[in-house]
Amino acid sequence: MTQQLLSLAITLPADLEPDFAVDVARMSGRLGFSAVHLCSVDGGEQLERLAEAAAPALVVVDPDFPSDEIVRVNDPAAVVAARAEMNAADVRRPLLVAVPISIGRTTSEAIARADLEPRFTGDRHPRQVGIFGTFEQAQDQVLALSRAGADGLVLDVPLVRDVADVLAQIRALVVGATPRLVDAPTVRSVPPPRTVFYGE
Repeated sequence: MTQQLLSLAITLPADLEPDFAVDVARMSGRLGFSAVHLCSVDGGEQLERLAEAAAPALVVVDPDFPSDEIVRVNDPAAVVAARAEMNAADVRRPLLVAVPISIGRTTSEAIARADLEPRFTGDRHPRQVGIFGTFEQAQDQVLALSRAGADGLVLDVPLVRDVADVLAQIRALVVGATPRLVDAPTVRSVPPPRTVFYGE
């Protein structure tokens, strides 16, 4: 059975073309992402289309996401601090890290993907706060977040023409041999759930 290091979810912007949004939701569900997250959706028909396409992934509509309870930076120290606060308060929800991501077979490919995504500007650029670089560099970053106590990633991905390749690379960051690389104990007090739940 395939091991998975962290749960994966993707966020889709509200202004994404409806048919493309459905295609991305379908790819995410088939690749094993746990959720497709929307800040809003244009009508019940589109929501039904997304839910059907994304299955078995959840489709979550939450205008307030990400909340203050979500770590919004690729910083293991911030995850350690958030985990400690959750443990002290006996909070039993998953600890999620919501960041942008741009990875590639080379650094130049990661840069090109990020530069083509209009949402990746200012202090929300993957190079500044997210997961960024080659696959190997991204894998190291994901492992560090897991060791720090994160349970899942909620990712803004570059929605470029090769988005299927991007999603497949992201999936490979958390499955297969990757969990075996975690050789240091984490500070979790509860096991991560099999599915990410929002708003609880």
